[in-house]
Amino acid sequence: MFLPASRLNAVSVVSVSAVLSLILPACGPGEVDPPLLIVNLAVDQLRPDMLDHYDPLFTGGLRRLRDEGFHHPNGTHDHAYTGTAVGHAALGTGVHPTRNGIVGNTWWEEVSPGQWRSIYAVQDSLSPILGFPLSGGRSPSTLYRGGIADWVLAHSPESRVVSLSGKDRGAIPMAGTARGEVYWMHRSGGRFVTSSWYRDEYPDWVVRFNEEHIPVLFGDSIWESSIPAEAAPFLRRSDASPWERDGIHTTFPHQMWDEATGGGSERGRHNRWREATPALDRATLELAKEAIRELDLGQRGVVDYLAVALSATDYVGHEYGPWSHEQLDNLLHLDRGLGDFLDYVDEVVGRGAWVLGFSSDHGVLEIPETREALGYPPADRLDPQDEARAVARMREVAEEFDDPSERAIRVAEALEAFPFVAAAMPLHLLERGIPSDSFGDLYRNSLSRTRITGSYYRAGVIVQLQEGVLNPREGGTTHTTVYHYDRWVPVSFLGSGVPAGVSSERAATVDVAPTLAALAGIPFPGDLDGRVLIP
Repeated sequence: MFLPASRLNAVSVVSVSAVLSLILPACGPGEVDPPLLIVNLAVDQLRPDMLDHYDPLFTGGLRRLRDEGFHHPNGTHDHAYTGTAVGHAALGTGVHPTRNGIVGNTWWEEVSPGQWRSIYAVQDSLSPILGFPLSGGRSPSTLYRGGIADWVLAHSPESRVVSLSGKDRGAIPMAGTARGEVYWMHRSGGRFVTSSWYRDEYPDWVVRFNEEHIPVLFGDSIWESSIPAEAAPFLRRSDASPWERDGIHTTFPHQMWDEATGGGSERGRHNRWREATPALDRATLELAKEAIRELDLGQRGVVDYLAVALSATDYVGHEYGPWSHEQLDNLLHLDRGLGDFLDYVDEVVGRGAWVLGFSSDHGVLEIPETREALGYPPADRLDPQDEARAVARMREVAEEFDDPSERAIRVAEALEAFPFVAAAMPLHLLERGIPSDSFGDLYRNSLSRTRITGSYYRAGVIVQLQEGVLNPREGGTTHTTVYHYDRWVPVSFLGSGVPAGVSSERAATVDVAPTLAALAGIPFPGDLDGRVLIP
């Protein structure tokens, strides 16, 4: 059941201590002690059916999650714009985008009448990246409120917060507004970085990791398939596809020297090439182990927080699609790497002394040209010229009306005449809670009047594309729509206080933060959109 719109309209900036309620799990006789380490782990662009389909092939961390964890197969994001920053913010804060402020990877803000500027979700010009001052600043300054990392620190100032990712828009939202140890991979620099918002200089252990471990972890110039022969029955399509990547380099082995293209320096091109290989997640998991060791996470008698947002699955998925040979190979690498990481946490922190939440920031649409052959309804790519005609029509109609509400209604009517548009919704009607289907609830959860996303927002309209229509893109695939394939994600838990099992109850990604907090005995705000899934 979707939450009522009345809970979604008020956005306020308040201190964590002002809204913390004493929602604490009671430990009775025979119950385990609360864990000392919370691990909030997200795999970018991961749909549950990928895990289900390849289940027999997993032997490492994914196997352990599926055998020992508690799963909600009906997990979803309950917002309309399914982007990376948006999904990680929901996982980190426990509230929907309209309340946490992260409504897109980018949005537009009006700085003066008629003058707009583009805002990246985690940009902050006052907080430069250490060592890369020309790359633009980064911080959580766009977040309206904190999240589970902030709750941990409010509960115990001695606690430590660490958040790591291949992407800045993964690491930063998962750390809320906490000034912890937050690092992400610099795309062209090929090293983990942070900004002045978090630190004045890099700690020795991060410097050492970048200098000694990254050259080894990123050393391979060839990505070869590790898919075993017994996986053949699980392969859903050919390795070669004209709709993968550039239409030429679509099969194993993938060689950096042939495929590292684009602008910038040679080193930058090579580092970006490695993003769409298992090397990126391998490096992130190794850095997470280093953080546990160097910062004594979960080993000092207070609850610590570690967020790990793994990004390679998204890069691979965009280039090759969710059912490609490349994505299967990447998942097999993830399975092994995650297994090694969990074994390490057991060894250092102690089995039973930690709890882990496992989810994703969004799903993905299959490559449209392969979708029907895979047994799904057909899909198609939106022609950029068709989109341009719709935008032109929007402007033409908008000029005829001075009243904003009347303008939005007339623009919506005009846009619904285009065959690729499933619905066009005036924002003022959504804001009033006018009865609509469940899609309307999802759009309300993403609604912002000051942070504008999409080509039609300035006319006061949200456009919903037809199901299976992919936003303009020459090859590969993407996400961002309101449909189930983009919102469907795993929601699982593993570790202290978590029984093994499966629940048919629907779960949302905003439930992850309060559930982890409850399992660790951390008080959390009483106004969340999420709820505790494991009492």
